[in-house]
Amino acid sequence: MDTLISFISEIYKNFGIESANAGDVWGIISVMLITFSATSFLLRRTDATQTEDKLPKKATDLPEKEFQTTVEDVQILEEKTELKEVLPLEKGVVEPTWRERLTKGLARSRSEVWGKLENIFSGEKLSDDVLDELEEILYTADIGPSTAGDIIEELRKRAKEPNFDSAQFKIFLRDFLAAILSGPQEKLDQSLLTFDSSNAGKTKVIMVVGVNGAGKTTTIGKLATKLTHQGAKVVVGACDTFRAAAVDQLAVWCERAGAHMVRAKEGANPSGVGYQALEEAINMNADYCILDTAGRLHTKGNLMDELAKSKNVLKKLDETAPHQTLLVIDAITGQNALRQAEEFNQTLGLTGLIFTKCDGSSKAGSAVSIVKNLNVPIAYIGVGEKVEDLNHFKVDEYLDSLLQIS
Repeated sequence: MDTLISFISEIYKNFGIESANAGDVWGIISVMLITFSATSFLLRRTDATQTEDKLPKKATDLPEKEFQTTVEDVQILEEKTELKEVLPLEKGVVEPTWRERLTKGLARSRSEVWGKLENIFSGEKLSDDVLDELEEILYTADIGPSTAGDIIEELRKRAKEPNFDSAQFKIFLRDFLAAILSGPQEKLDQSLLTFDSSNAGKTKVIMVVGVNGAGKTTTIGKLATKLTHQGAKVVVGACDTFRAAAVDQLAVWCERAGAHMVRAKEGANPSGVGYQALEEAINMNADYCILDTAGRLHTKGNLMDELAKSKNVLKKLDETAPHQTLLVIDAITGQNALRQAEEFNQTLGLTGLIFTKCDGSSKAGSAVSIVKNLNVPIAYIGVGEKVEDLNHFKVDEYLDSLLQIS
């Protein structure tokens, strides 16, 4: 301190100031510290402002090379996210079998309808009151009044048998429904299910129809995926030109499946797109040409006529086309599905049915009603969003899962 006071005193003498003391020393030190702090703050603020000015306000402000890299990074991230669905399962994780998927998917229908039938029967004999209650539950399953009446009539006969218990009741119900479903299934074209390589290059045309919201576009994507995975060459025609979102969705499915897609501008003539798709399929020696048609309300006659026109246009290229006309039905629609099927069948002559969203509805009985009335087989049944959740319809598997018979 004495040294500092002497040093400052010498400086003071040059300005004619008296000698310095300890207070002067501390005062000078304080001023120096304040000045240093203020200077440091201003320098940091300036650097931050300059850095902020250099940052881009949006992605397009980036240099072209840097912006392209950013987009590629996003695309890679999206691809990795999508691949999670198709990558092999982790070691030790077992993929559910189709039977397990089907049983789980039909759980709601089983618990809300078919399970109640067994519970009612298990507690009492088949009295008139019990039979009336059984008949009411069958109606809620959308099995149709005719089929429900036939079941109750047969149960009245069985009620006289002394050993007819709840276990036999389930077997009876299974056999009764199987008799309705099995006959039409024999007419199903097996090429819808399995690609036969011996017929490679012989283009088979599959026209898929249905009302909006039934899951038609998604189902076509799954079907194309299944067939390409079997080694088939598939062309898909995006004939629903009135809904751009549906075409875009189908394009994603086709890209994943490795199928060739034919599309046109929004609002283009659907018949023309179908014609072009079949023409390309024939030129490419494709095995399948699947046509996604515009969703149609079955109550609109003029719209149904357009579907008939689309079907007839195909015959200019192949007199036998389409080889299959499949109706996609949302199981949630219940008895209204029967009306849909009747109208589409009358206009187009259906060769097969695809039931979707069976995991979200208790009205699985509509399948029985439609098959019985139209004598048309069921090709596929869907119980979820994944490709694996759509599979061949088999009568035994379906009824065993629906009634939970092991």
